[in-house]
This record gives sequence, structure tokens and C-alpha cells, in this order.
Amino acid sequence: MRLGTTSLRRRWPEALLITTVTLPWLALLALGTLWLWQRGYVWVWAILAAAFGLLAWPLTRLVRRRNNTEMRAALGERTEPSTAWNTGEREAWSGVQAIADATAPLSFIDVDPLLAKARQVVEAVAKRLHPETQTPWAQFTLPDVLLLTERVSQDLRREALRTIPGVRFIKIDHVLRVKEMVERYGPKWTVGYNLWRVVRGVWNPTSAIAREISGVFDVKVATVLSDGLRRQLTQEFVLKIGRAAIELYSGRLALSEEELRLARERDKAPVPAELAPVRILLVGQVNAGKSSLVNALAQESRCAVGPLPTTAYAAEYELTLKGRPAVLLVDMPGLGDGSRQELRAQAERADLVLWVASATQPARGTDRQALDHYRAWAGKQLARRPPCVVLALTHIDELRPANEWAPPYDLARPAGPKARNILAAIHSVGRTLDLSDGAIVPVAMPPDRKPYNLDALWARIAVDLDDARLVQLDRLRISGQRVSIRELANQLGHAGRFIIEGVAKAVD
Repeated sequence: MRLGTTSLRRRWPEALLITTVTLPWLALLALGTLWLWQRGYVWVWAILAAAFGLLAWPLTRLVRRRNNTEMRAALGERTEPSTAWNTGEREAWSGVQAIADATAPLSFIDVDPLLAKARQVVEAVAKRLHPETQTPWAQFTLPDVLLLTERVSQDLRREALRTIPGVRFIKIDHVLRVKEMVERYGPKWTVGYNLWRVVRGVWNPTSAIAREISGVFDVKVATVLSDGLRRQLTQEFVLKIGRAAIELYSGRLALSEEELRLARERDKAPVPAELAPVRILLVGQVNAGKSSLVNALAQESRCAVGPLPTTAYAAEYELTLKGRPAVLLVDMPGLGDGSRQELRAQAERADLVLWVASATQPARGTDRQALDHYRAWAGKQLARRPPCVVLALTHIDELRPANEWAPPYDLARPAGPKARNILAAIHSVGRTLDLSDGAIVPVAMPPDRKPYNLDALWARIAVDLDDARLVQLDRLRISGQRVSIRELANQLGHAGRFIIEGVAKAVD
């Protein structure tokens, strides 16, 4: 008892502040009730209060239905998946969206429901991204957890500073004091209020019944009006947890500079200040014009050109031209028997695939079989984004009429037979190889003449460059998860020195 008296004495400013704020309104309530009693209008007020309470019932249903519709629409607008996510991560995000839409508004007062919902989201993401393991939730590393904790903490701090009034001045001690007062005086307030309800019922039963009816609907109205805010907060909570879980279980966390450097070394690429040049894989049949295209893109002779196959193995050519994006062209040998494994191996290290097909080649079965093989491999890449395919249609200068070559040609409104035949070749190749016309760029590298339409090809590459960068990050991220002998040796060295220093200090 002495402790309670001491606490009350110490908190007298808070108690006085609450009294000064609430006393005028409590006095107004008491005086208004007395005035109604003296005038004999209590029954009128009771009927009106009950009528308005009953009117609030259909309005609450209308408001709740509209809030649910608006929340569902807002959920779809603000939950677009990240452009950097691959197929598996997008499927996991769809599961997170379903959980956010189906979750009833949380109170954010009791911690247990929040933890249970967070666990549900994490387990759903983990099972989607690691279905083959017995413990999908445990598929993460210590550095990933530490980095994710750092990111989430930064996000929460930024959101708190933006949305919580006075958060810079509210100390944890203040929150603990309020919690202590609620736990100590909350039950007493409830008992006192219930006694007042009993006294009110004895003093004026009509007014008490009306007030009870009105109070029930007041609670419902308050609940409905707060449901919108709580539902939005609940959805944001689920989505934040979902995004963090996808970042964690996909391994899609930022690579350190050392990890990027090691990954580039495995690519045999130079180490610039930024990301390595985008790797463009050139694929096509023998004599499709790949080597000529490399020379034309490089604006100099980089590889031999002839009627016989000139590329016996994959050759790499780095292009750093002024006004063009830096790229690394990987020229594969011509498609043929046994090239599927080589295509798959090179595709795993590529960021963009530039398929080269001759407009005068009637047999396209080899291209279609290789392209189908590539698509089958790409469709199985749930943990990474596969490279997209752009097709360079070469030798269009040799289309009929063969003696006509007067570029440029307007393919949007073809006026002559050459332009119409070029457009027809684009449509034919697109149907045969199942490619859209927008992914096909007609080019020509006539001997002793200026190459044609390379600017359009560079423009098409630039369109896919952002996606290629995302493919590259995926590729480096996955390769960075492999065991590095150098990194392991450095870690063992540091651990050994730490143990030896600890033993030496213990002996001293």
C-alpha cells in the first residue's frame, strides 16, 4: 500500500493533467443528464439514441464492405513484385499477397499474434523457395541474417521517424511508465465504470438501457472506423515480413565488393569500378554471320570470316565503344551435333543471348531445336533470371531482288519488293522460332559496304540492358554462394590467429 501511495505522490503531475483534461467533459455529461431529467426529456433522448444506434448498424456493414474493397484494390496497387525477382521469388510473393489479403486486422497490442503471423509468412516463403529440404526455414547463413537485420532496422528507423509523432523525444522509460499505469489502474477503472453503469441503471432505467444500446453500436462504429487503419497496418506488416523473407531465403542480398570481385574473376572478366560488362552470347548455325557481326559491332576486324566454320571454340571479345554500352561478346561455335551442352554451359554464364540467323537459310530446324533446348533450361531456372533472347537476322541484303540494295528501308510502310521481302523474312523467322517481331532486328554486313541497321541492333540491346544487369546480379549472386578456397583459407588464417592470441593471453 505504501508503494502505491508513494507512486501516486510521485505521479501527481500526470494525475492532475488527466483530471484537468477530463473533468470539464465529465461535468458537461453530468449537467446535461441532470438537465434532461429536470425537463423530462430523458425518454426522448433515449429513443433518439437507440434510433441512431440502430441506424449505425447498416452503415457499419456498408463502410466495412467498402473498406475491404478499397484495401484489396490498394493491396494490388502497392504490392507489385520487384523487377529483380525471378520466377520462384515471384511465386513466393504471390503467396505473401494471399496471406496479406486473408489476414484479419491485427490489434498490434498483443505480441503473440504478430509473432504467429510473422512465422506463417516466413515458413510460406521458405517452403516455396526451398521445397526440396526437410527444414526450409533454416536455409540461410549467418552473414545473410546479420545483413538483413541491418537493413530492416534501417527501414524501421526511417518509417518511425516519418510516421510516429514525437518519436525522437519519447523514451522507452516513458512507454514503460504508461504500461505500468495501465496495468495498475486499468482494472480499477473497469470496476469503477461498471459500478457507475449499475448506479445509472437504478437511478434512470430508461436512460441506462438507451445508453447501453447506443454504447454497443458506438463500439461497433469505432471498430469499423479503426478496421481500415488496422487492416492497412496489418497488410504492411505481412508484406514487410514477406519481402524480408524473400531476400533472406533467396540469397538475394547485396554482394560485398570482395564477393563481386571473386565472381568476376571466375568469369575471367576485368574488374571495373562498377559491374563487369554484360556478357552477350552469340548463338547461331554455321555461316549465319556471327563472326561478321562481331567485326561490325566492334568496328574492326576481331575474328576471321570465311565460307568454312572459323570458330572452333567460344571466343570472347570485349567492346568498349564511345556512346555504346560496354559489353563482352562470347562467340560460340556454330550449332551442330553435341552443341547442346556447350550452349547450356555458356548460357549459365551469359546475361543476354543474341541469336544470329541468316535470312537466306531455308533450314531452321537446327535453330529451333537449340532454341527449344535453351527455353527448356531457362524454364527450370527458378533461382535466377534467365537471359532473354534477341535475334539478329543477317544477310537481308541477299534477299530478292538480289541486285537491289539501297538502304534504308522503311519496314513500317514497305514500299518496294526488297522491303516487303525483308518484312516477310522477319515474320517467317518469328513464326518458325516462336519469337515476336519486336525481338528480331534485320541487319546486313555486305562485303566492301557499310554495315546496315547496327544502330537499331544496339538500340534493341540497350532496351534489354537493364534486364541483363539483373541477370548478371543473379549470376554473380549464385556463383558467390559457392565455396571459395581463397576465402576459406583467409577465414582459417584469421581464426587461427584469434585462437593463438587467446591462448597466449591466457598463459600470460
